[in-house]
Amino acid sequence: MTDSLTRDLGPALHRVARDGVAHEPGALSEALRRDVLAELDAERYVALPAVEGPHRVRQQGEHLVMVGDEITTRPAVHALHRAVVAATAPHVPEWQPDEVTVQRYAPGSAGISTHLDGRRHRYLVAILTLEGSATLRHCTDREGTTAEAYDADAGSLVLLRGPGLGGIEDGRPLHAVDGPRERRRTSLTLRATAPRDVTSRG
Repeated sequence: MTDSLTRDLGPALHRVARDGVAHEPGALSEALRRDVLAELDAERYVALPAVEGPHRVRQQGEHLVMVGDEITTRPAVHALHRAVVAATAPHVPEWQPDEVTVQRYAPGSAGISTHLDGRRHRYLVAILTLEGSATLRHCTDREGTTAEAYDADAGSLVLLRGPGLGGIEDGRPLHAVDGPRERRRTSLTLRATAPRDVTSRG
């Protein structure tokens, strides 16, 4: 528990190790959410590739990637990074995220189709919604059959299982994110990277 997260993540981390996905609404404090959004508003974003990877994942939005020391140069982003690491460290100390990706989706956009995060992103993927709302779907197949749907709205946290969590060699869940319903959605994702010997998205 930290001043910037509203709850103990232990139960959520247990669920993600067991089920592949865990959703925590209202996990991020309102003050830090606003600070991070204000800081990110000054950044420059680039368009996501319309189609990516061997499975031709479709996506429609824009993004910004920060790696390593780049994270520490943004005080609010760094504070959020520290808060998430502090909340997960008692349960998954081996997860040390060194990559932050910010993605923005305009109303009416298609979001991102069914995909797996990369094998090099070990243990966990943590997705915080900073503004807006969209449905994140845990899928059973590449066609997008939905096993469970979650409301990824402002302040929520979604955790995805990465390779190595709970001793599972590769338990990555298939998932998709629909486009936002009414206004722009901005998400911030934390990942830990391993050697880049596989494609970034499966």
